[in-house]
Amino acid sequence: MLESHLKKELQKIKGKKVLVFGDLMLDEHIWSHVNRISPEAPVVVADVSKITHVPGGSGNVANNILTLGGTPILVGLIGNDSSGIKLVQALKILGINEKYLIKNSERPTILKSRLIASGQQIVRVDRELKEIISHKLSKKILLRAVNQIRKVDAVIISDYGKGLTSKENCQVIIRAANKYKKPVLVDPKGTDYKKYEGATIITPNLKEAEAATNIKINSEKGLLKAGEKLLKTINSPFVLITRSEKGMSLFRKKEEPIHIPGIPRQVFDITGAGDTVIAMLALSFSSGMKISDAVHLANDAGSIKVTKIATQPVYYKELEDSLVEKDPASKKIKNREELKEIVKQLRSSDMKIVFTNGCFDILHLGHVRYLKEAKNLGDVLIVGLNSDASVKKLKGFPRPYLPEHERAEILASLESVDYVVVFNENRPDNLIKIVKPAFHVKGGDYKISELPERDIVKKFGGEIIVIPPVEGKSTTNIVEKIKSTAGN
Repeated sequence: MLESHLKKELQKIKGKKVLVFGDLMLDEHIWSHVNRISPEAPVVVADVSKITHVPGGSGNVANNILTLGGTPILVGLIGNDSSGIKLVQALKILGINEKYLIKNSERPTILKSRLIASGQQIVRVDRELKEIISHKLSKKILLRAVNQIRKVDAVIISDYGKGLTSKENCQVIIRAANKYKKPVLVDPKGTDYKKYEGATIITPNLKEAEAATNIKINSEKGLLKAGEKLLKTINSPFVLITRSEKGMSLFRKKEEPIHIPGIPRQVFDITGAGDTVIAMLALSFSSGMKISDAVHLANDAGSIKVTKIATQPVYYKELEDSLVEKDPASKKIKNREELKEIVKQLRSSDMKIVFTNGCFDILHLGHVRYLKEAKNLGDVLIVGLNSDASVKKLKGFPRPYLPEHERAEILASLESVDYVVVFNENRPDNLIKIVKPAFHVKGGDYKISELPERDIVKKFGGEIIVIPPVEGKSTTNIVEKIKSTAGN
């Protein structure tokens, strides 16, 4: 199977060294909550909860190289300013060497500030200069890059159109890489792709490919024309057009294109997806992997990135786990250790977590409606499922009617359920401590004051919601009906 083959190929990328040359920036994320309109103007009021800083642009490419198992050599320009200081600190925290960066007092560090509320970007504010960097300063940066090219396995040009990646500078990098027989991968910008001539592969998205070729890509014919035109323009072996949810299309000289379908995932934020794709491609090229395998892995890595809010990298383990041959439902079933990591990530992205628990022994309409209503309260629904031993203690013989692995898979197959975790205790207290949900949901006619877990939920700032049952729909009723009609 393809997944097991790709998993073996993935092991080859570990430790590969990639030089990243391009536009470096600081990404500032202002996390907030919005629940009112300003009395001064028809705009929302954002209550800021925290501000975080991470490397953006070529810095995010370098971070993806690192988290995917490689070693990045980051060469670029930063200002001698407070944003530059924060950027260097962010790189150090991640473990990315900043010694190849050039500081300059005349150009400010590029800063992109994103205001985020309830997992959505509200506004982005850019502070930057786009003018071409002076010849003198370019020469200094290029010298650092060229001196490292012979020591690496691949080279990335991360072009955000912010002044460093001029035609002259790109050609210096490409010629040096070709001299040392290193693959050069370009994430392009603008409409003049002649400046990338001689690169191994370029990775425009649909919009970028349309702009560069002046061809409308709204059909397969348009896609093929654009891909062929780009191949001729840059005189390179490969062009990879990324197509969002439709996947990727690889164009090759004198060969049929390869179309790789998209991987269905819940999309939260496309920020930095292109950085993840080119980082994965560079590591794959470094290892001598077949181009088709490299594109499959890049497609998978990009699909993982879009499930994350804001500028976040993809980790080797995440990609490896995604290649396990499982059906989509079984991928939702997690153990406690896995759940801890998932919850950590969800919380860092300000996602509202909904938690519920139960036996769910013989799933029926009441369960389905209840779970759908619970999911609508927040962004992610986590279900704690009583184990067989736990159900036996709570319900007695002959329960459960269905074993836990079947109950878990049935639950996971529901669109409303994001994760399922099995627990052995009679009560879900320990799971609640891990999840710390915004909403803890119970189904039935409970009084909140009588629920034993109310204090734990309240301690973590959560709210208990009781959803009334669907009349006449219960596991007991189903079993009694089966018994009463048996033998008829």
